[in-house]
Parts: sequence; structure tokens; C-alpha cells
Amino acid sequence: MFLHFFGFGDSLRLFELEQQTGLWVRGFRPLQLDGLLQWSQRVAGQQHWDGDALQHQVMRLWVERSDQISRWQAGLRQLPDDQVLVAGLGSQGDWSRHWERMLRV
Repeated sequence: MFLHFFGFGDSLRLFELEQQTGLWVRGFRPLQLDGLLQWSQRVAGQQHWDGDALQHQVMRLWVERSDQISRWQAGLRQLPDDQVLVAGLGSQGDWSRHWERMLRV
């Protein structure tokens, strides 16, 4: 399982990314570790992924990108209320298919 932050977007962008990528996509406002963990665990349960491994990955990413996360959190405070930080979650196969589609464009 892999987690990626796409950047800021609105509900239309979330819908487009879900349709285009086949990934699990969600917008966060505010961006908090608890919310990210809850969402990723729900997806892991639905997809029968290893929830513990995903939880460790999310926490590791949170620590490794703490400076970037702080900037995203500050950015959300500056943006209109309809803007969220968009994250995508998928298996290795999901991401491979997404990148293959991107290369064909």
C-alpha cells in the first residue's frame, strides 16, 4: 500500500482523481494524523490490506514529511473553505496502473 499527497483541490478535483486513477482518494481539512489514520484503516479493512503495516507507513510518512505537513496545514488556513489537501491510497498494482495511464497521455 502506498499513500501519496496530490496537493490542494476541491470536491471536483477529488472526483476527477478517483475516476482517473482508480485509487482511494480523500480530501483533508484540517490535516491531522488521527483523521489520516482512521481513513487509511477503513480503506485497509475494505481492501483486506495489512492494517498494521499501513498504519506504520502513514506514521512514518507523517514524521518524515513533518516540515511539508506543517506547510500544508498552514496553507489550508490561507485557502478558501472548499479547498482540501488531497491524498490518494492504493496498492502497488493500483499505483502501477495509475502511472502507466499517466505515461500514455
